[in-house]
Parts: sequence; C-alpha cells; structure tokens
Amino acid sequence: MKLQLRALALTLLLGSTLLLTGCHRNTAKALPAVNGHQLTAMVISDDHVIAPSLHDNGQAFDTYAGNDAGADLKYSATIFKAFIAKALATKPDVVIISGDITNNGEKASHEYVAKQLRRLTAKRIHVYVVPGNHDLNNPLTRGFKGKKQHEVDATDAAQFKQIYADAGYNEAVSHDSNSLSYLVKPSKKTWFLMLNSAIYKSNYQQGSSTVAGGLPDGTLDWVAKIGREAKKQHATLIPVLHHNLMNHTMINQGYTIGYADQVRQVFSKANIKLALSGHIHAQSIKHKTVNGQELTDIASGALILGEHYYGTLVINQDTGAAQYHATPLNVSHYIQQHQGTKAAKAFQKYDHDVLYASGYNAALSSLYEDRDETHYSSKKIKTLATGMGEANIAMFRGTSVKQTAAVDAWNRMPDSIGLKEFILRTKDLHGNLQWSGQVR
Repeated sequence: MKLQLRALALTLLLGSTLLLTGCHRNTAKALPAVNGHQLTAMVISDDHVIAPSLHDNGQAFDTYAGNDAGADLKYSATIFKAFIAKALATKPDVVIISGDITNNGEKASHEYVAKQLRRLTAKRIHVYVVPGNHDLNNPLTRGFKGKKQHEVDATDAAQFKQIYADAGYNEAVSHDSNSLSYLVKPSKKTWFLMLNSAIYKSNYQQGSSTVAGGLPDGTLDWVAKIGREAKKQHATLIPVLHHNLMNHTMINQGYTIGYADQVRQVFSKANIKLALSGHIHAQSIKHKTVNGQELTDIASGALILGEHYYGTLVINQDTGAAQYHATPLNVSHYIQQHQGTKAAKAFQKYDHDVLYASGYNAALSSLYEDRDETHYSSKKIKTLATGMGEANIAMFRGTSVKQTAAVDAWNRMPDSIGLKEFILRTKDLHGNLQWSGQVR
C-alpha cells in the first residue's frame, strides 16, 4: 500500500565578512553575572519569525502561510512579541533560543528578532541563540506583496554573528574555530555551550536548506576541551543545539544529529547530563544511558505551533539539582490586550484549525490515493483523517491523544498501514512537560 509515514513527515517539516548596513551599533554593556544560589532560564525553539516588513497579509502570503505544515506563520511576529512580553514580566536570568529563529533565514527577519531581543538585554537578561537549519544561506528567502512573491536577502554566517552580537556572541568566552558555536558563562557555576549543528554550506547548490545536522570533528574536540575545564571549575555544562541527541519520534531522519553515538560519548566524558534542543517541533523529553550515566535531551516544542510552549529551567547552582517544565504561551491573551477580543478569538480558531488541518489533510490525501486498493468509503476515510488530525495535535503537544471514536477507528486498521503505529503511539505520550534531575 502507498500510505506511508512520509505523508506524515510533510506535516513535520518546516522545513539557512560583511558590515551590515542599517544594523545597530554595538553599544551593549556587559551584563552582570548571576551570583545567586539559583539560575533560571526560559527556553524556546523554532519560532520561525517572518518580519512584518516582508509581507502585506495579501493573497500570496495567505496562500504560503496556509501551506506551512501547521505553523501559525501569519502570527509569527505576534507570537514572538508575546514571548518577549512574557520574558520581560517573568525576568529570568537567561533566555535561550535553540535554532530556526526565522522563517527561512531572511536578513530582515533576523534583524527584526534581534531588535526584539535587545528589549531583554536592556533589562539585564542574558540572551543566547544558535542557528537552525532554516537560518543560514537559505535559498528560499521570500517576501510577499499582493499576489506575488519576490526574493529577499538571505543571511550568511558572518552576518548572523554580527546581527546577534548582543545575543550571545559578544558575551562568549570561547569561540569554536570550526563553526558558529560558542561558550558563555552567565555565572561561574553554570555554563551554556551554544552549538551550531546546522549544515548550510551546500544549501544554494541544492536549492533548499539542509534538514540534517552535525558537528565537525574539530568542534567535538573543542567540546571535550571545554568539558575538561568545566570539571576543573566544578561548573555545570549544558549544551544547546538545534538537532536532537537521540530519536524522539518515529520520524527522526534529519532530526537526530549525525553520528549521534559519537556526540553522546563526547558529552558523557564531559560530564554533561542535560542538553537542550528543538527541530522536531514536538515537545519531547528523552533519556539514554551513556557510560553508565543518564543523559537527558529536552526538545522544546516549536513556539510557532500551538501550544506555543516555552520551557523554564531552574538550576540550584550549589547542588546541581534542576527542574524543567514546559508552559503554553497565552498568545490569545496578548492579542486581546493589544488588538481586542475579536482578534483574540480569530487567533484561537486559526491556531487550532491550522495544526489540526495539517494532520487531517495529510491522512485524507493518502487514504484517497490508496482507495483503489482499500475500497474505503468516503465516510470511513474522513473518520480516519479526523483521528489523524487529533493525534497530530497530541504529538506536537507531547501529551496523550484522547480516546475518541475517530482515534479508536485506527485500532481496526491493518498493521501494514504505517500511520496506524504513529497514531497508537500518541496514546502513550507522557513525561514530556516536566523533568527534574542533576545537571552536575
């Protein structure tokens, strides 16, 4: 049968040395170190922001956004501003973004995000970013006006480093010579290893951004060196990267980092117990024992997708005990405050419908394509597609799907249909929103 997991994969993919004109001058002052017993970090990933200046909400943009695999691209800038407002109200010590900062690496989008992030550094909040597969050398950068799309400026590695000078690079105490990776020490006891796992140098030749990721051998040597130094200083070392350290879902090709076993070995020898990642858009927490020690990988759910999760990581800097929890960002409340109740309700409907439709339509298309072989009725196909829509939402939220009639219908489907296993697995989703353990 033709119905395969690749149909679902379409719903998961969102998928990259010049002086910048118009870029802000670097006037930021050094931020104070976090000296208390506790360090708090807010963590997001995959915000996929497109700058408001790049579209007019016209026909071309509406069509493009409507086919963006369940993401709220029409609201991307608003969602990001809602997060900034939440961070300003919460006042964490650190804010971290683990890649896919922009829609497709548009220079204007990166500059827009950097401007928003400077609102945080102005309030003495440390901000650290790493690029994702969408952010650099992306040949798909587009602007939208009326019924037409047009190409806009992309962002290369040197420009990325300059744009985000105040979002980690100027605060770095060590830079990897092989990549955009860097080390920051917001306190003497807690260090963040910001790792560039995106592969982008061949994007223009292949005509798209590279989904898969990896770390060069030289970067792993640099990580090992920093790990030895952290041990000497009795510091907690937490890596942040876009790609996952281990498989989180059935669909993991391109999402789990290349040579993952080797990376995990280096991390284990560096006494790393927790890593922060993103990329899969689903809120997920996985564990793996490496050299007798548990390694935890927390993949942040995409900010651009409902529930619009942000993570809060709290570290006791004296004992190394840590807690993490994922919280839905109340975007509709932010919209109500700034645009009114009608706009908030419109967002709530769109927010649900766009994510539900990505799963529903993928299943519907595949089931109809296979109809000559299965002879399923239109009613049955629509019921099964409804179950897929519900399971799709549950997978991204990291919580078990409700046992509805549409979901239950998949129990009676042949095991040869790949989507059945995916949907049944969403019944067992748990433990993805909270974690506690030792990071040192």
